[in-house]
Amino acid sequence: MIIEFFGPPGAGKTTLARTLAARLRERDYTVDLVLSHRPAERSPSETVTPSTAFRKISFTTRRLTRPLAELVCMMFRPRGISRDLGTALNLIKILPPSNTFSSLRLLQYMSRLSHAWFRRSAIAHIVLFDQAFVQAICSLALLCGIADEALISYALDLVPEPDILIRLDAPTKLLEERLRNRHDLGGRFEQLLELDVETSLSSRSIIDVLHEVLRSKGRNVVSISSLDRTSLAAAVEQLERQIVSIAEQQKRATVKPANVEANISDHSLLNHFP
Repeated sequence: MIIEFFGPPGAGKTTLARTLAARLRERDYTVDLVLSHRPAERSPSETVTPSTAFRKISFTTRRLTRPLAELVCMMFRPRGISRDLGTALNLIKILPPSNTFSSLRLLQYMSRLSHAWFRRSAIAHIVLFDQAFVQAICSLALLCGIADEALISYALDLVPEPDILIRLDAPTKLLEERLRNRHDLGGRFEQLLELDVETSLSSRSIIDVLHEVLRSKGRNVVSISSLDRTSLAAAVEQLERQIVSIAEQQKRATVKPANVEANISDHSLLNHFP
């Protein structure tokens, strides 16, 4: 089961993904958590003062080395490179960013995202992406300045569909406060790679268009409001119930009846185990 989060920057996608993964693991579910968060976003367990020079150097190093390491990993699986690169190129052709630098950044990011997605689509347990293809399409629409429903719909048709989509949102003032804190947390290099606060906030209108298109396609979208710890706890409880219900249904669907297993011939076993 693949679960994907989307929403404006600062809505709390990474925080909710981490919290939900921890709750599901407490219930003995195997959960694969795929985070594409910025290195400047620390986990709740980190207590290091964020303003230290060493920490900011560490953020920069991780931001530079992580994509390179993932791209090198992709090279050892050449069969998927053309698929992953092709998916990224097709999306950029539909919604081309206004400058070459943004196109190159999104090309490598979406190629790595495709690689991560298809690797995990073959596993049986729960996979949480704090942001994936829907969020990437939002970024493309934002950077090319086009929120056209037809183009967004076409782009959505080209990417794999998760079992559950979770939309997060928060009031504008709260988003602005979180984004300014994020900006202060990162170093100069981090700040160069980030969109300004106003541009980030403008993504909310694109998220609205995306949501309507997803609903028209019959996608399973759950809307969550990220306000404070209380609303986060309520959201986690709601999502936990829904995910557990779907997981149990999928588990029952994959269990073969005993009489079917008993009728498997020796010949078929030999075919499966040469």
